[in-house]
Amino acid sequence: MANHKRQNGIKISGRFLVNHGDTRLFWYILIFANAFLLTVPMVAASQKITSALQTKVNSNTAIVIQSQQIAAYNETIKGFEEACKEKNITIKTIYDLRGDAEESKRIIRAIRNSEQKPQLVLAVGVLAATVAKDQIPDIPVIFCMVINHDRFNLRGANITGISAEASLEDQFAVLKEILGYRKNVGVIYDPRKTGKMISDAINVAKRFEINLLKKEVLSEREVGVALKNIIHDIDAFWIIPDGTVITRDSLDMIFKKTLKERIPTFCTSNAIVRAGALISVSPDYAYTGQQAAQLAQILLHNPTMRSLGTKQPEKLKITLNTSVAEMIGINISSFKSRSDIVFYP
Repeated sequence: MANHKRQNGIKISGRFLVNHGDTRLFWYILIFANAFLLTVPMVAASQKITSALQTKVNSNTAIVIQSQQIAAYNETIKGFEEACKEKNITIKTIYDLRGDAEESKRIIRAIRNSEQKPQLVLAVGVLAATVAKDQIPDIPVIFCMVINHDRFNLRGANITGISAEASLEDQFAVLKEILGYRKNVGVIYDPRKTGKMISDAINVAKRFEINLLKKEVLSEREVGVALKNIIHDIDAFWIIPDGTVITRDSLDMIFKKTLKERIPTFCTSNAIVRAGALISVSPDYAYTGQQAAQLAQILLHNPTMRSLGTKQPEKLKITLNTSVAEMIGINISSFKSRSDIVFYP
């Protein structure tokens, strides 16, 4: 993964810019920013969308359960489907929970009553992951696209996962290149939701010679005051996936103030880059699906092995907001010819 961590940067006003590659509120922002990207039509929760009903009983079979229809989930599932074809894994059914607990119950009944039981489950999103963990204890479950997965105790003898965030090491490697010789990074967080992440980040930041200026908040109303108290002491602002901090109103306020002070904003979601952040380091969603298929192959070929633990995403994506770069005076012309960075808009 080192090739995602270290790239040459450009120095602008003493800063460097890289040139590479509660949770419900966070996903609300994701849905809001990506709604127009949906390309897969809504399907009934129990409707089978593949033609594999006559799959041989002894073949490698899997089902997919997704929390709801959003672009990021669909992209991940598409990557999983394509990789499974290459690995001779048959996806019998894709179920859509539609974000509904009652629909979840109907789907679990359908899975249990199926004549041909799947040998593996891919659960995409937090609702799908928690339902699969609680209701499907007898076959391997792979979860992905769950922000802050540690909060949901997604552990078990049959549970494998792929983190939905780039590792702190990957994030701080990029931050270091953004900052150059500057060291002060501001972050606002709710200790009840992301306290562990910040505790871990303090140690990682030290290794990169970055000084975290932290402000705790317990409600969205406190975000503005917290930012005001640190904005003149920071060289960059780190937006973490914290449901108290990431709301439409608070993000609008953060972007307005950081743009005024010409402070780069860094995050882990390309959706938030579309909303107004400068740059993000996030998993490549399609490759996350491919990685899940690799894990599925290992599990299916080793029946005594039921869990592989939680893995970091193997491929990351850099997204850069060109409009924000122009507003804060960053020249990105040297990046235009590169193929490893996603430019927005």
